[in-house]
Amino acid sequence: MSERGTGVLEQYGLEVFRTWRTRGAFLCETSEGLKLLKEWNGSDRRIQFEYEMLSGLSEVGLQVDCCMLNEEGRLISVDEDQTRYVLRDWYEGRECNTRETGEVLTAAKLLAKLHAAFRRLDEEHILERKEEEFLRDQREREAQRELVGMEIGVGEREQPESSIVDLETAEGTFCQSQPEALPGMLERHNRELKRTRSFVKARKKKTDFELVVIGGFEKFYRQAEEAADLSVALPALPENGWCHGEYSHHHVLLGDHVCAVTGFSRVRRYVQVSDLYYFMRKILEKHRWNLKLSRRLLDTYTAVLPLTGEEWKYLYILFLYPEKYWKQMNYYVNSNKAWIPARNVDKLRVLENQFEARTLFLEELKRKAGF
Repeated sequence: MSERGTGVLEQYGLEVFRTWRTRGAFLCETSEGLKLLKEWNGSDRRIQFEYEMLSGLSEVGLQVDCCMLNEEGRLISVDEDQTRYVLRDWYEGRECNTRETGEVLTAAKLLAKLHAAFRRLDEEHILERKEEEFLRDQREREAQRELVGMEIGVGEREQPESSIVDLETAEGTFCQSQPEALPGMLERHNRELKRTRSFVKARKKKTDFELVVIGGFEKFYRQAEEAADLSVALPALPENGWCHGEYSHHHVLLGDHVCAVTGFSRVRRYVQVSDLYYFMRKILEKHRWNLKLSRRLLDTYTAVLPLTGEEWKYLYILFLYPEKYWKQMNYYVNSNKAWIPARNVDKLRVLENQFEARTLFLEELKRKAGF
Protein backbone atom coordinates (compact mmCIF):
# COMPACT_ATOMS: atom_id res chain seq x y z
CA MET A 1 0.00 0.00 0.00
CA SER A 2 2.99 2.36 -0.44
CA GLU A 3 1.81 3.66 -3.81
CA ARG A 4 0.69 7.27 -3.79
CA GLY A 5 -3.10 7.51 -3.45
CA THR A 6 -3.82 3.97 -2.33
CA GLY A 7 -4.00 5.12 1.29
CA VAL A 8 -7.52 6.38 0.64
CA LEU A 9 -8.65 2.74 0.38
CA GLU A 10 -8.65 2.70 4.18
CA GLN A 11 -11.66 5.03 4.03
CA TYR A 12 -13.81 2.27 2.49
CA GLY A 13 -13.48 -0.37 5.18
CA LEU A 14 -12.34 -2.95 2.65
CA GLU A 15 -9.75 -5.64 3.08
CA VAL A 16 -7.27 -4.99 0.27
CA PHE A 17 -5.19 -7.97 -0.87
CA ARG A 18 -3.13 -6.26 -3.57
CA THR A 19 -3.06 -3.25 -5.88
CA TRP A 20 -1.42 -2.67 -9.25
CA ARG A 21 -1.21 0.16 -11.73
CA THR A 22 -3.30 0.38 -14.89
CA ARG A 23 -4.04 3.24 -17.31
CA GLY A 24 -3.96 6.28 -15.04
CA ALA A 25 -5.49 4.36 -12.12
CA PHE A 26 -5.03 1.51 -9.65
CA LEU A 27 -6.74 -1.85 -9.83
CA CYS A 28 -7.46 -3.21 -6.38
CA GLU A 29 -8.23 -6.78 -5.38
CA THR A 30 -10.46 -6.45 -2.31
CA SER A 31 -12.76 -8.42 -0.06
CA GLU A 32 -15.66 -7.08 -2.16
CA GLY A 33 -14.19 -7.93 -5.53
CA LEU A 34 -12.18 -5.98 -8.06
CA LYS A 35 -12.21 -2.19 -7.73
CA LEU A 36 -10.69 0.69 -9.72
CA LEU A 37 -9.22 3.67 -7.85
CA LYS A 38 -8.74 6.82 -9.90
CA GLU A 39 -8.22 10.53 -9.36
CA TRP A 40 -11.35 12.64 -9.72
CA ASN A 41 -11.10 16.12 -11.22
CA GLY A 42 -14.81 16.73 -11.74
CA SER A 43 -17.37 18.28 -9.44
CA ASP A 44 -19.13 16.71 -6.46
CA ARG A 45 -22.44 17.14 -8.24
CA ARG A 46 -21.24 15.37 -11.37
CA ILE A 47 -20.04 12.28 -9.49
CA GLN A 48 -23.32 12.18 -7.54
CA PHE A 49 -25.21 12.22 -10.82
CA GLU A 50 -23.04 9.38 -12.16
CA TYR A 51 -23.65 7.42 -8.97
CA GLU A 52 -27.40 7.73 -9.31
CA MET A 53 -27.33 6.92 -13.01
CA LEU A 54 -25.03 3.90 -12.72
CA SER A 55 -26.59 2.48 -9.57
CA GLY A 56 -29.90 2.73 -11.43
CA LEU A 57 -28.43 0.75 -14.33
CA SER A 58 -27.07 -1.83 -11.88
CA GLU A 59 -30.53 -2.10 -10.38
CA VAL A 60 -32.01 -3.09 -13.75
CA GLY A 61 -29.36 -5.78 -14.30
CA LEU A 62 -26.40 -4.20 -16.11
CA GLN A 63 -22.76 -4.49 -15.10
CA VAL A 64 -21.31 -0.97 -15.00
CA ASP A 65 -18.41 0.80 -13.28
CA CYS A 66 -20.51 2.36 -10.53
CA CYS A 67 -18.66 4.41 -7.91
CA MET A 68 -18.72 3.39 -4.22
CA LEU A 69 -19.56 5.33 -1.08
CA ASN A 70 -16.82 5.42 1.54
CA GLU A 71 -17.47 4.80 5.24
CA GLU A 72 -18.58 8.41 5.70
CA GLY A 73 -21.12 8.05 2.92
CA ARG A 74 -19.10 10.17 0.50
CA LEU A 75 -18.34 9.42 -3.14
CA ILE A 76 -15.05 11.33 -3.20
CA SER A 77 -12.22 10.38 -0.87
CA VAL A 78 -9.32 12.77 -0.18
CA ASP A 79 -5.79 11.62 0.65
CA GLU A 80 -3.19 13.39 2.78
CA ASP A 81 -2.10 15.47 -0.23
CA GLN A 82 -5.70 16.65 -0.74
CA THR A 83 -5.93 14.69 -3.98
CA ARG A 84 -9.48 13.53 -4.67
CA TYR A 85 -10.22 9.91 -5.61
CA VAL A 86 -13.20 7.81 -6.64
CA LEU A 87 -13.41 4.04 -6.19
CA ARG A 88 -15.44 2.12 -8.78
CA ASP A 89 -16.67 -1.40 -9.27
CA TRP A 90 -14.53 -3.26 -11.81
CA TYR A 91 -14.60 -6.62 -13.55
CA GLU A 92 -12.31 -9.51 -14.44
CA GLY A 93 -12.47 -9.14 -18.20
CA ARG A 94 -10.72 -7.87 -21.30
CA GLU A 95 -11.57 -5.20 -23.84
CA CYS A 96 -13.80 -6.33 -26.69
CA ASN A 97 -11.60 -7.67 -29.48
CA THR A 98 -12.61 -5.98 -32.75
CA ARG A 99 -11.16 -8.88 -34.75
CA GLU A 100 -13.51 -11.39 -33.11
CA THR A 101 -16.93 -11.23 -34.75
CA GLY A 102 -18.60 -12.92 -31.78
CA GLU A 103 -17.27 -10.33 -29.36
CA VAL A 104 -18.26 -7.44 -31.61
CA LEU A 105 -21.80 -8.80 -31.88
CA THR A 106 -21.91 -9.22 -28.10
CA ALA A 107 -20.96 -5.54 -27.75
CA ALA A 108 -23.75 -4.55 -30.18
CA LYS A 109 -26.28 -6.55 -28.17
CA LEU A 110 -24.99 -5.00 -24.96
CA LEU A 111 -25.46 -1.52 -26.43
CA ALA A 112 -29.10 -2.31 -27.23
CA LYS A 113 -29.59 -3.55 -23.66
CA LEU A 114 -27.97 -0.39 -22.34
CA HIS A 115 -30.31 1.80 -24.38
CA ALA A 116 -33.31 -0.25 -23.24
CA ALA A 117 -32.14 0.13 -19.63
CA PHE A 118 -31.80 3.90 -20.09
CA ARG A 119 -35.40 4.01 -21.31
CA ARG A 120 -36.50 1.98 -18.32
CA LEU A 121 -34.84 4.52 -16.01
CA ASP A 122 -37.11 7.16 -17.54
CA GLU A 123 -40.27 5.07 -17.74
CA GLU A 124 -40.08 3.86 -14.15
CA HIS A 125 -38.70 7.16 -12.77
CA ILE A 126 -35.76 5.27 -11.29
CA LEU A 127 -33.40 8.24 -11.42
CA GLU A 128 -35.84 10.40 -9.53
CA ARG A 129 -36.16 7.72 -6.86
CA LYS A 130 -32.38 7.25 -6.66
CA GLU A 131 -32.00 11.00 -6.22
CA GLU A 132 -34.52 11.05 -3.38
CA GLU A 133 -32.78 8.12 -1.70
CA PHE A 134 -29.37 9.76 -2.00
CA LEU A 135 -30.57 13.08 -0.59
CA ARG A 136 -32.43 11.36 2.26
CA ASP A 137 -29.34 9.34 3.18
CA GLN A 138 -27.20 12.47 3.06
CA ARG A 139 -29.57 14.32 5.39
CA GLU A 140 -29.48 11.41 7.84
CA ARG A 141 -25.67 11.29 7.76
CA GLU A 142 -25.40 15.04 8.28
CA ALA A 143 -27.81 14.85 11.20
CA GLN A 144 -25.69 12.08 12.72
CA ARG A 145 -22.51 14.11 12.24
CA GLU A 146 -24.14 17.11 13.93
CA LEU A 147 -25.20 14.92 16.83
CA VAL A 148 -21.68 13.54 17.22
CA GLY A 149 -20.30 17.08 16.98
CA MET A 150 -22.57 18.27 19.78
CA GLU A 151 -21.55 15.34 21.96
CA ILE A 152 -17.84 16.10 21.62
CA GLY A 153 -18.31 19.87 21.68
CA VAL A 154 -17.19 20.67 18.17
CA GLY A 155 -17.83 24.34 17.46
CA GLU A 156 -17.41 24.27 13.70
CA ARG A 157 -18.91 21.41 11.78
CA GLU A 158 -17.84 20.42 8.29
CA GLN A 159 -20.10 21.56 5.51
CA PRO A 160 -22.13 18.88 3.70
CA GLU A 161 -21.23 17.95 0.16
CA SER A 162 -23.19 19.72 -2.53
CA SER A 163 -26.01 17.55 -3.82
CA ILE A 164 -28.06 17.16 -6.94
CA VAL A 165 -30.95 19.58 -7.02
CA ASP A 166 -33.06 17.89 -9.67
CA LEU A 167 -32.72 15.82 -12.81
CA GLU A 168 -33.83 18.62 -15.12
CA THR A 169 -30.71 20.50 -14.01
CA ALA A 170 -28.69 17.33 -14.46
CA GLU A 171 -29.02 17.38 -18.24
CA GLY A 172 -27.34 20.75 -18.58
CA THR A 173 -25.04 20.77 -15.56
CA PHE A 174 -23.64 17.28 -15.36
CA CYS A 175 -23.59 16.05 -18.95
CA GLN A 176 -21.33 17.23 -21.70
CA SER A 177 -22.61 20.39 -23.33
CA GLN A 178 -25.68 19.52 -25.34
CA PRO A 179 -24.81 18.62 -28.94
CA GLU A 180 -25.59 20.97 -31.76
CA ALA A 181 -28.69 20.22 -33.84
CA LEU A 182 -27.77 17.93 -36.74
CA PRO A 183 -28.74 20.23 -39.67
CA GLY A 184 -26.79 23.17 -38.23
CA MET A 185 -23.75 21.04 -37.44
CA LEU A 186 -23.59 19.48 -40.93
CA GLU A 187 -24.04 22.84 -42.63
CA ARG A 188 -21.23 24.30 -40.54
CA HIS A 189 -18.95 21.35 -41.35
CA ASN A 190 -19.70 21.79 -45.06
CA ARG A 191 -18.73 25.44 -44.97
CA GLU A 192 -15.46 24.41 -43.34
CA LEU A 193 -14.85 21.79 -46.05
CA LYS A 194 -15.40 24.35 -48.82
CA ARG A 195 -13.08 26.87 -47.21
CA THR A 196 -10.39 24.20 -46.84
CA ARG A 197 -10.70 23.13 -50.47
CA SER A 198 -10.39 26.77 -51.65
CA PHE A 199 -7.31 27.21 -49.50
CA VAL A 200 -5.69 24.03 -50.83
CA LYS A 201 -6.44 24.87 -54.47
CA ALA A 202 -4.80 28.26 -54.04
CA ARG A 203 -1.57 26.76 -52.74
CA LYS A 204 1.14 26.76 -55.40
CA LYS A 205 3.44 24.11 -53.97
CA LYS A 206 1.21 21.30 -52.67
CA THR A 207 2.12 18.66 -50.11
CA ASP A 208 1.20 14.97 -50.50
CA PHE A 209 -1.78 15.52 -48.21
CA GLU A 210 -3.02 18.44 -50.34
CA LEU A 211 -2.66 16.45 -53.55
CA VAL A 212 -4.81 13.66 -52.10
CA VAL A 213 -7.39 16.26 -51.05
CA ILE A 214 -7.57 17.75 -54.55
CA GLY A 215 -7.94 14.29 -56.10
CA GLY A 216 -10.85 13.05 -53.98
CA PHE A 217 -12.66 16.05 -52.53
CA GLU A 218 -15.68 16.15 -54.83
CA LYS A 219 -17.03 12.67 -54.12
CA PHE A 220 -16.83 13.15 -50.36
CA TYR A 221 -18.35 16.61 -50.57
CA ARG A 222 -21.31 15.33 -52.60
CA GLN A 223 -22.12 12.94 -49.77
CA ALA A 224 -21.69 15.72 -47.24
CA GLU A 225 -24.14 17.96 -49.13
CA GLU A 226 -26.70 15.17 -49.51
CA ALA A 227 -26.53 14.37 -45.78
CA ALA A 228 -27.02 18.04 -44.87
CA ASP A 229 -30.00 18.35 -47.25
CA LEU A 230 -31.63 15.18 -45.88
CA SER A 231 -31.19 16.36 -42.29
CA VAL A 232 -33.03 19.60 -43.10
CA ALA A 233 -35.85 17.75 -44.86
CA LEU A 234 -36.46 15.22 -42.07
CA PRO A 235 -40.19 15.41 -41.21
CA ALA A 236 -39.55 14.35 -37.61
CA LEU A 237 -36.57 13.64 -35.38
CA PRO A 238 -36.23 10.59 -33.13
CA GLU A 239 -36.90 11.20 -29.46
CA ASN A 240 -33.93 12.04 -27.28
CA GLY A 241 -32.92 9.58 -24.59
CA TRP A 242 -29.90 8.89 -22.42
CA CYS A 243 -26.80 7.98 -24.47
CA HIS A 244 -23.43 6.61 -23.41
CA GLY A 245 -21.81 9.30 -25.54
CA GLU A 246 -18.62 7.39 -26.42
CA TYR A 247 -19.60 3.73 -26.75
CA SER A 248 -16.75 1.77 -28.31
CA HIS A 249 -14.94 -1.55 -27.91
CA HIS A 250 -12.64 0.18 -25.40
CA HIS A 251 -15.57 0.52 -22.99
CA VAL A 252 -16.81 -3.07 -23.19
CA LEU A 253 -15.30 -5.67 -20.83
CA LEU A 254 -15.91 -9.34 -21.62
CA GLY A 255 -15.01 -12.44 -19.64
CA ASP A 256 -16.42 -15.37 -17.69
CA HIS A 257 -19.78 -14.13 -16.41
CA VAL A 258 -18.71 -10.60 -17.34
CA CYS A 259 -20.33 -8.35 -19.95
CA ALA A 260 -19.77 -4.85 -18.62
CA VAL A 261 -19.95 -1.27 -19.88
CA THR A 262 -17.57 1.37 -18.50
CA GLY A 263 -16.63 4.99 -19.19
CA PHE A 264 -19.79 7.03 -18.71
CA SER A 265 -18.05 10.41 -18.52
CA ARG A 266 -19.86 11.62 -21.67
CA VAL A 267 -23.35 10.38 -20.84
CA ARG A 268 -25.94 12.83 -22.16
CA ARG A 269 -29.41 13.30 -23.57
CA TYR A 270 -29.40 12.82 -27.34
CA VAL A 271 -30.65 10.52 -30.10
CA GLN A 272 -29.67 7.02 -28.99
CA VAL A 273 -28.77 5.75 -32.47
CA SER A 274 -25.84 8.19 -32.35
CA ASP A 275 -24.23 5.62 -30.00
CA LEU A 276 -24.95 2.85 -32.50
CA TYR A 277 -23.47 4.93 -35.33
CA TYR A 278 -20.29 5.71 -33.37
CA PHE A 279 -19.76 2.07 -32.38
CA MET A 280 -20.51 0.64 -35.84
CA ARG A 281 -18.39 3.19 -37.68
CA LYS A 282 -15.36 2.33 -35.56
CA ILE A 283 -15.88 -1.39 -36.16
CA LEU A 284 -16.69 -1.21 -39.87
CA GLU A 285 -13.71 1.01 -40.62
CA LYS A 286 -11.51 -1.74 -39.19
CA HIS A 287 -13.34 -4.34 -41.35
CA ARG A 288 -13.35 -2.31 -44.60
CA TRP A 289 -17.13 -1.81 -44.41
CA ASN A 290 -17.87 -5.51 -44.63
CA LEU A 291 -21.52 -5.83 -45.67
CA LYS A 292 -22.10 -9.15 -43.96
CA LEU A 293 -20.78 -7.83 -40.66
CA SER A 294 -22.81 -4.63 -40.95
CA ARG A 295 -26.00 -6.64 -41.43
CA ARG A 296 -25.24 -8.82 -38.44
CA LEU A 297 -24.50 -5.80 -36.24
CA LEU A 298 -27.77 -4.11 -37.19
CA ASP A 299 -29.74 -7.35 -36.82
CA THR A 300 -28.21 -8.01 -33.41
CA TYR A 301 -29.04 -4.54 -32.11
CA THR A 302 -32.57 -4.40 -33.56
CA ALA A 303 -33.43 -7.89 -32.27
CA VAL A 304 -33.23 -6.37 -28.78
CA LEU A 305 -34.36 -2.82 -29.55
CA PRO A 306 -36.11 -2.30 -32.92
CA LEU A 307 -35.57 1.05 -34.65
CA THR A 308 -38.37 3.38 -35.65
CA GLY A 309 -38.58 4.83 -39.16
CA GLU A 310 -37.19 8.14 -37.87
CA GLU A 311 -34.26 6.35 -36.24
CA TRP A 312 -33.38 4.49 -39.45
CA LYS A 313 -33.37 7.77 -41.37
CA TYR A 314 -31.30 9.53 -38.74
CA LEU A 315 -28.81 6.65 -38.66
CA TYR A 316 -28.46 6.74 -42.45
CA ILE A 317 -27.72 10.48 -42.42
CA LEU A 318 -25.06 10.02 -39.75
CA PHE A 319 -23.36 7.32 -41.80
CA LEU A 320 -23.75 9.21 -45.07
CA TYR A 321 -21.87 12.23 -43.78
CA PRO A 322 -18.11 11.61 -44.30
CA GLU A 323 -17.19 12.48 -40.72
CA LYS A 324 -13.75 10.87 -40.80
CA TYR A 325 -12.91 12.85 -43.95
CA TRP A 326 -14.08 16.09 -42.33
CA LYS A 327 -11.93 15.32 -39.27
CA GLN A 328 -8.82 14.95 -41.43
CA MET A 329 -9.56 18.24 -43.17
CA ASN A 330 -10.19 19.91 -39.82
CA TYR A 331 -6.86 18.60 -38.53
CA TYR A 332 -5.15 20.02 -41.61
CA VAL A 333 -6.69 23.48 -41.11
CA ASN A 334 -5.50 23.62 -37.51
CA SER A 335 -2.01 22.23 -38.13
CA ASN A 336 1.29 23.36 -39.58
CA LYS A 337 0.53 23.35 -43.32
CA ALA A 338 4.20 22.95 -44.23
CA TRP A 339 4.36 19.48 -42.69
CA ILE A 340 1.54 16.98 -42.29
CA PRO A 341 2.48 13.66 -40.62
CA ALA A 342 2.66 10.72 -43.02
CA ARG A 343 0.08 8.84 -40.94
CA ASN A 344 -2.49 11.53 -41.75
CA VAL A 345 -1.78 11.17 -45.44
CA ASP A 346 -2.20 7.41 -45.01
CA LYS A 347 -5.53 7.90 -43.21
CA LEU A 348 -6.80 10.01 -46.10
CA ARG A 349 -5.70 7.38 -48.61
CA VAL A 350 -7.45 4.65 -46.58
CA LEU A 351 -10.66 6.69 -46.80
CA GLU A 352 -10.19 6.91 -50.56
CA ASN A 353 -9.55 3.16 -50.82
CA GLN A 354 -12.62 2.30 -48.72
CA PHE A 355 -14.94 4.72 -50.51
CA GLU A 356 -16.58 2.14 -52.78
CA ALA A 357 -17.09 -0.42 -49.99
CA ARG A 358 -18.57 2.27 -47.78
CA THR A 359 -20.87 3.37 -50.62
CA LEU A 360 -22.22 -0.18 -50.98
CA PHE A 361 -23.00 -0.21 -47.26
CA LEU A 362 -24.72 3.17 -47.59
CA GLU A 363 -26.89 1.97 -50.48
CA GLU A 364 -28.15 -0.95 -48.39
CA LEU A 365 -28.75 1.25 -45.35
CA LYS A 366 -30.56 3.79 -47.52
CA ARG A 367 -33.07 1.13 -48.54
CA LYS A 368 -33.66 0.21 -44.90
CA ALA A 369 -34.20 3.89 -44.10
CA GLY A 370 -36.78 4.22 -46.86
CA PHE A 371 -35.14 7.15 -48.66
